[in-house]
Amino acid sequence: MRHAILMWICVTMATCQIVSQDLADMNPLLFNDRALKGPGVIARVTPTGTQYVASVVAAAFSSHFADIKPPKERKDHQLTSAPTVTLRRLMLETLQLDKQLVSTTTSDGLLRIAVRNISVSTSAVLTGELRGIKLQDSVTFRTPSLRLDVAIRITKNGGGNPALKMETCKITTQGIKLITKPMDPRNGKSLADAIANDANSIFSDMICSKIDHIVTNRVNQRFALLSSRISLEDSKNFDIVKIIMQAEERMKRLVRQKIFSRLRSNQTIRRNVHAHNARRVSRDPVRGKRQMDEDKFHLILNSFNFSRADSLMLDYSMITSPSLTSRGIELQTSGEVFQSGHVTPFGAGPIFLPRVPNPSQMLQIVVSDFVPNALMFHGHRIKLFDTRIDWTTPQFGPVMRTTCDLSTGSLFCIGDLFPALREMLPDRNIAFVFTTLKAPAVIVQPEEKGGIHFSLLGLIRLVSDRNEPIGEMEIRIEALMKMKLTPKSVKGKVTIEEIQFTSRSPRILLQEELDDAGFLSREILQRMVNDILRQGIPIPIHPLFKLVKPKLTLMSRSLLLETNFLLNEHIIAQLTAETLVA
Repeated sequence: MRHAILMWICVTMATCQIVSQDLADMNPLLFNDRALKGPGVIARVTPTGTQYVASVVAAAFSSHFADIKPPKERKDHQLTSAPTVTLRRLMLETLQLDKQLVSTTTSDGLLRIAVRNISVSTSAVLTGELRGIKLQDSVTFRTPSLRLDVAIRITKNGGGNPALKMETCKITTQGIKLITKPMDPRNGKSLADAIANDANSIFSDMICSKIDHIVTNRVNQRFALLSSRISLEDSKNFDIVKIIMQAEERMKRLVRQKIFSRLRSNQTIRRNVHAHNARRVSRDPVRGKRQMDEDKFHLILNSFNFSRADSLMLDYSMITSPSLTSRGIELQTSGEVFQSGHVTPFGAGPIFLPRVPNPSQMLQIVVSDFVPNALMFHGHRIKLFDTRIDWTTPQFGPVMRTTCDLSTGSLFCIGDLFPALREMLPDRNIAFVFTTLKAPAVIVQPEEKGGIHFSLLGLIRLVSDRNEPIGEMEIRIEALMKMKLTPKSVKGKVTIEEIQFTSRSPRILLQEELDDAGFLSREILQRMVNDILRQGIPIPIHPLFKLVKPKLTLMSRSLLLETNFLLNEHIIAQLTAETLVA
């Protein structure tokens, strides 16, 4: 009992310490967000965007139809109106479609795709007997006007990625052309009519089973191998094909290891060898667990130019299954930027999509200011924003001196801001070493309510060119931020509205001098703050999308992005192919 109480006290104290540290790191502007639990991002693929996606995916599917061999595919078909005749070894030879003839609707949780005028060619062997004539003929029948209607349900898998399920599949044909060796004219017409009568059923069995096979055994399995959390640094060079290939190879290696382990455990061998193997087998689960962890939180292969941002992760997993209505496909995703092993102590408030889709845009995304705030909170904890300005910094080098004249290349320098420092250390180079004391924060409001407010509390340490500590001062900055969009991130640039310095070394950095320094040091400090924001805020959408000319609108505690996008057609084709190629 005493042990349990002590354990409870220790856990409680550790939890309180973590909570206390979270509060110490949090920007006070976000204290009221601690109980919020909403999605960081909500997105809508509009009807325009849905149709574009469907056309790209349909084209990718069509290029692989001929080489798909579903295990449940029917190979034989007995003709309904000529039951003595059977089509054997049915094979889909070609399938061609025009992306412009793909249309979509979304309602009742389903994505319905219709494709008109598909050209299909199928071969078979005619067997049986008709009018006393034995048949053993190879035939080909074609239709240039097949219509495909498919209904797909989109849900989320256990990893927060999309999961697709084919609910219905219907084929409609309007006449076929039969090509065969010369035969009795009566049989030729009868066979053509019999095949035409059964054409819908024949093509449905062949095509729908292939669609189901691609969806279930290729697309879904490959999405299941992907982690919905990726390194923030690696999100800039996300190679989805290589990641899936490596994940597939790791899974195959695990299967081989398990089979090999079973074979070894069933053998009767000498005791010393058995003991040796037992030790090796005992290590296999550890290795397997490590590899399973890698599958779950995959390591990107392009691991070059790692920076401190590499320890931050971007979570673009879906929180709930998508909603499919007449407005399009709407989904909620986490959008959280976080540090592995640490939680974000605040959440996202309510955010809303526009009530009506923009017909000229494919995609509408609402990003809560929780996303940049989570980035800055965890960035503060890993010292991502620490920066240094010194005598070697371009444009500012000549300014970072205690004494300046024409011979130094600048008529203005740090010594003019801090006369006491100049008298104590004349003719010396000075460095400003900056670190955040609390996480910076942004509060987004519509333009008419002030736009984006940026708040920062930091510490500047002054260091001499001999690496001697000189003094410290706190800095508080309140600023307005302008946003610039790129296809992958939102980048901010601040204009400082208010600066306040507080001396921690009052004998060297006099408070009255600091009070006068704010205005004169504005340019240097704006440079320092914009350095903090130079990496940008990632737009947390799936890496398959490339945004095209996104438009930004400020809303209450959120940003609305409206944009068209491009899908990487090569990658889409890879995801539907039997074998991936890097």
